[in-house]
Amino acid sequence: MENQNYAEAVHNAYAQCVEVLERNKAQFLDHPEKDFSRERKITFLSCVRFCVEAGGGALQNELLKFFSFDQMTPTKSAFCQQRGKISSEAFACLFHAFTDRLERMEGAKTSKGYRVLASDGSALNLPYNPSDKETFHENGEKKGYNQIHLNALYDISNGYYADCVLAPEGKVHERVALQEMLARLPDTMKAILLMDRGFESYDVLASLLLSGQKFVQRLKDVNSNGILSSWNLPDDREFDMEIQTVLTTRHTREIIEDRETYTVLSSRTVFHFPDENHPFFPMKLRILRMEIAPGVFECVATNLSADEFSLEEIKELYHMRWGEETSFRDLKYTLDLLHFHAKKRQYVEQEIYAGLVRFNFCGAIANHANPPAPRKNKERKYDYKICFLAAASICLEYMKRAPDSMNPCLLITRFLTAIRPERSFPRNIKSQSAKSFLYRPA
Repeated sequence: MENQNYAEAVHNAYAQCVEVLERNKAQFLDHPEKDFSRERKITFLSCVRFCVEAGGGALQNELLKFFSFDQMTPTKSAFCQQRGKISSEAFACLFHAFTDRLERMEGAKTSKGYRVLASDGSALNLPYNPSDKETFHENGEKKGYNQIHLNALYDISNGYYADCVLAPEGKVHERVALQEMLARLPDTMKAILLMDRGFESYDVLASLLLSGQKFVQRLKDVNSNGILSSWNLPDDREFDMEIQTVLTTRHTREIIEDRETYTVLSSRTVFHFPDENHPFFPMKLRILRMEIAPGVFECVATNLSADEFSLEEIKELYHMRWGEETSFRDLKYTLDLLHFHAKKRQYVEQEIYAGLVRFNFCGAIANHANPPAPRKNKERKYDYKICFLAAASICLEYMKRAPDSMNPCLLITRFLTAIRPERSFPRNIKSQSAKSFLYRPA
């Protein structure tokens, strides 16, 4: 599909999903018989669109921009009264409906016919609200903080979130969220799921094998206390080998002594698949140990065959997982998911789902725009890619206009940034608080 046609298809998909939501608004209202029944400036449709399209500035300023500085622009109090009638499920429904439309569009990018999905999570700092007990955390002598965890499946090649699970920080583990999202993947989708060491568990591996989807799961190194320490594997070189074992929670002498056949799980290990009637779970995995720097190794488990993906291709495939880490940065900073306009939990969840819709709109179009090929006889020091900061600004403006009013892909390709693949920096992890309502741009 040509760039402009694809951008218009994305725009139309967003508009149609909002319209369908508006037609079915009764199921998302507290009092459907009277909510949004009177003629007001803020309708259900404009309320939903504002949450998706607004930036991170002060709420009243964003309302002025949205209503084109009209003399009758609603006040922020009027907006809060209207949004309070809508459940956060309406925005969750919009996110899933829009994502489903994106997945069914022509021209999806794949790796050897597979969609490449990365699973990870990120904490979102919320405005201080000690009355929300589920998200509030005590912090010693300090006043505490509110935090919610976003667990997501990110389509790396196509630039949008395929699914997500929102949960109060610490209430739902990333592994449980992954299994929930895995169960929702369409049976018709051929995908490769990428996961880091935080997902390492027999329970997750069993879920992935039973799902029929392909995966690349990073594991702790062979000389650690992780899953690979259960087997006698070399620790001084790269390798690519198959492991066959039978998982069981039974602790009979015959089973414990036969380590070539069985892997015995402790009573503390979370594993849902063997039961009294089926106490054994056979597992076959391909284990790879890859040298990513002199003397530095990473281990992964996969069910991709060596005929389909070599060790070097698996290494490149897993390296793609970093795309989800950068997507969280773009979601929070470039697309303003750090600047909430409310502290009430219902409103916060509305804005998170709305932010994901906003990101998917921008990401889908930006990833479909191809950088121009270098001119002949012109040597380049670097390859170049789309600058997402500029692309997001262009796409957000396009979202507010008619589908045929501009060519966003053509404009996006004018703003590129160099790819510097050999650069790496230590992660500067420090605590951050939510952005105050008082400190916002105009």
